[in-house]
Amino acid sequence: MYGTSNMFIKRRTTSVKPKQKVQAKKNIMVEINSEHDLQKACVAKLKAHNMLCFCTDVFNGISFIRDIAGKSIYKQHMIAMGAKVGQPDLIVLHDGKCTFVEFKWKNGKKSPDQEATCNLLTSMGYEVLEWRTLQECIDWLMLQLGNTNEPLLDK
Repeated sequence: MYGTSNMFIKRRTTSVKPKQKVQAKKNIMVEINSEHDLQKACVAKLKAHNMLCFCTDVFNGISFIRDIAGKSIYKQHMIAMGAKVGQPDLIVLHDGKCTFVEFKWKNGKKSPDQEATCNLLTSMGYEVLEWRTLQECIDWLMLQLGNTNEPLLDK
């Protein structure tokens, strides 16, 4: 097991203007400025409606944790535990079904590894989705809940 005393976390800072604003609980506006923000907003919406969500985005956000020698230990650990390059960002379990979601921000495109994994999962009979906006998540959620005529209420 890895301790934190010999690691440091490199933080990225970006100055991106907000693309989307969405209303969260208690009428607070939440800005979605990145793929990570989009994923957080979608997971919150799904969980509010009793969907079980597992984040599998292990290579993008935290692979920069390094030990003193600069060796990427988190990524190596996740590969040893079965993580694969190209796996979708999110697994959603609901009503006995399993849906895989790949998040993309703005004009982002799937890598060849992501395309191959998504095609494999689709060929195995799983639902594989690509979401670029919170509205796409809400639309899918409304279909799953059988609520296609009324707006989805925040919980």
